[in-house]
Order: sequence, then C-alpha cells, then structure tokens
Amino acid sequence: MARYLADTSIWSWANKRVRPDIATKLLGRLSRESVVTCVPVALELMHRADSSRGYRQLFDDLFEPLEWLATNEAASRRALEVQQALAAVSDGAHRRSPVDFFVAAVAELHEDVVLWAFDDDFRIIADVTGQPVELEAAV
Repeated sequence: MARYLADTSIWSWANKRVRPDIATKLLGRLSRESVVTCVPVALELMHRADSSRGYRQLFDDLFEPLEWLATNEAASRRALEVQQALAAVSDGAHRRSPVDFFVAAVAELHEDVVLWAFDDDFRIIADVTGQPVELEAAV
C-alpha cells in the first residue's frame, strides 16, 4: 500500500473551506494511516502557529500520530543533486524552493512513498527523479 508524504500545500488547502475535497481525501488517508511526514514539512507548516499553546496543540493534532521519514545526509545530497541536474538542463529550472528539493528527496528515498502536493515545482522535480508524485489541480 502506498504511503503519501503530504506537502505543506496539502495541509494548507485541507484547512481552507474552498477545497473540502482535499480535506476529505486527507482525512481518508489519515484514517488508513497512509500519510507520513518529515521535518521540513513540519517546519514550514508550524511557523504559522500564533502562540506557544497553539503551536503545541497544532503539532500534537497534526504530526504526533504520523510516521516520520528520516531527513538524513542521503536526502540532503539527493536534493542538491537534483537541483544541480535542473541547473544543467535549463537556465532557471533549478530555481525552486530549497525545501521542495529536500521534501522530494526524502520521499524519493522511500520506494513506497508518493509525494502529494499542489505545487507544480514537484512535477518539475519529479521529471528529473522519476519518483511518484500526485499533484492536486488548482480550481
């Protein structure tokens, strides 16, 4: 069974009333325990908490029950390799968020993990890596 590394964009859109379909999909995957996370996603999402109490509550609610994928040296090196590969083939293609490269590398290092996001930068990265990615369409 596939596991899904939900990018920050998924968590953010699931919280917006304009995309209840994303919230429903996320809840379904959470109930099947098929959502995983990593430190870069948590860091991006958690900077939005407006208080220490809010931070703790949000972290406990969203991330505490999830499996955490390792953010290790191999992921760091792979993120840089992919950025370099994009720079080699196109002027500007490497100009993606550094966090996106790192999140994609973390997912890529796990064969059963699908990177799940809204961000088209992940499609560009996946074109280089060949890793599975599920992109949600903007409405």
